[in-house]
Amino acid sequence: MATGFLTLTFAHPDGPRLFGLYVPSNYDPTRTWPTILFLHGAGEGGHDGLLPTEYQLGSAIRRNAAGYPGLVVFPQLQQYQPLWTSTDVQYALDVLDHVQQTYSCDADRIYLTGVSTGARAAWHALYRHPDRFAAALIVAGMVRPTIADGSLMPDPDPVVPDDDGDPAGALAKILPDVPLWVFHGDDDPVFPVDDARRVCSALSEAGGRVTYTELAGFGHDVWDIAYYSPQVASWMFAQRRGSAR
Repeated sequence: MATGFLTLTFAHPDGPRLFGLYVPSNYDPTRTWPTILFLHGAGEGGHDGLLPTEYQLGSAIRRNAAGYPGLVVFPQLQQYQPLWTSTDVQYALDVLDHVQQTYSCDADRIYLTGVSTGARAAWHALYRHPDRFAAALIVAGMVRPTIADGSLMPDPDPVVPDDDGDPAGALAKILPDVPLWVFHGDDDPVFPVDDARRVCSALSEAGGRVTYTELAGFGHDVWDIAYYSPQVASWMFAQRRGSAR
């Protein structure tokens, strides 16, 4: 079976779409493998199935493949767009389903990570499917922007539906047992750090399993710090769905 970074086809109802899949060189289908779903940022949309694998997590794997001993799924949006929609998030989950049906994945070691707009999409997926993932790594994302008086900005496709109340509090209620590691720069001009602080504070106060790393003097591009870290990769692969604290 082919290994390394592969470009594969997903039979989407609107037509075939390419996606990336990393398969470790020692992949053996007779045993189950941990699997990461990676959601890319705004700049990696397209039709080649390649661009999401070239930066961030893909770059980290190329530098240190031994640090990522599992399958990695790289779905791709069809074009440049500022945010993932609910439909886009469901597409990514459908691609993950397809990989789980095709490869030998460990259902108790499915991990979720995203950067920037992909990190926002990861929050979206976690809120609706908290029992699916063993852990999540959120890098430079946002749940819900606010205006100067602290009220929520309008959002036609929110991470947390408006009827569910305060987004940070709602996430804290839904995700008490999912291990989370959130990275954010304190000088992020794209997604201001206040959102990450607010969400992680709510999770922590509710007894959630959250680690928050705020990088002083950093802007939006904190992903290399997260993905190149052996400690972060080791933490992720150590998590198992339903494990004790």
